[in-house]
Amino acid sequence: MPSRKGYGMQQLKPRTADEAVGRWPGILQALGVDPRYLGKKHGPCPICGGRDRYRFDDKEGRGTWFCSHCGSGDGFKLLQSLHGWNFSQAAKEVDRVARIVPAGAVTQERTEENKLQALRETWGDSRPVTRGDPVWKYLTDRVGIDRVPPDIRFHPALKHSDGGRHPAMLARMCYPDGTGASLHRTYLTKDGRKASVSQVKKFMAAPKPLNSAAVRLGAGEIFLGIAEGIETALAAALRFSVPVWAATNAVLLEAWTPPIGVERVLIAGDNDASFTGQAAAFSLARRLVHDGYAVEIQIPETEGKDWADAGL
Repeated sequence: MPSRKGYGMQQLKPRTADEAVGRWPGILQALGVDPRYLGKKHGPCPICGGRDRYRFDDKEGRGTWFCSHCGSGDGFKLLQSLHGWNFSQAAKEVDRVARIVPAGAVTQERTEENKLQALRETWGDSRPVTRGDPVWKYLTDRVGIDRVPPDIRFHPALKHSDGGRHPAMLARMCYPDGTGASLHRTYLTKDGRKASVSQVKKFMAAPKPLNSAAVRLGAGEIFLGIAEGIETALAAALRFSVPVWAATNAVLLEAWTPPIGVERVLIAGDNDASFTGQAAAFSLARRLVHDGYAVEIQIPETEGKDWADAGL
């Protein structure tokens, strides 16, 4: 198979390239590229560090970029240059995350302070979850809990990119040292069901990459659990009688870092037909064991299920 014209690419299986089209901003961020390098204005180059010589233009949705010093390339080449990967490594990593990263380009250049201000305002417009509100109804029906952790709040009318406003569940994501990272949004109906929108679950734009962050659904203790979804984490906490935090997706689960003081970790993984959840769980386990943690993995027996689906 010839290289892709204009990109100097090596052989690439079509499925990986096709699935990555239109998803490169999210893929690159998930694989450790700072979002400030994914806007469409000239600025510093993430490869050589030169000032005002680089631009990410994402032509045809293929993650293309140009630097007057480093040259040009697509998303694969950017990952190779930044991480020192060969092409096979870059393609493997892209294939791992492409299907779980939503499509969409960076549409607006925003400063870190702009993003922080938006996060503060959105959290400030929310309120604690109370019995009978849409978030309480959603979590009670989905997981069976009666008390909702304080890092989950209810926003009565949150704007969606589709247009209009909806009730929403907000979940505060924090880094291992406790500093805020972003807000995870789940759009709902007034009666506590998932809203009919193109993307029910979304992150707010974060000033820094979310690697190592999680939603804290209980106090951090010597023994702490981690899962992908918020609902999954809450269900796992009930089942295994240990606080379980939510990384929110498989990519961030694999990148999660426990806070200081944790010695033992329960990984409540998903049983995905694609093995995405299992792969993330075991990759995290291997890293944590290497770092000296005692690790236990629990995965539901039924394919296609997570712990929120498995019941008590």
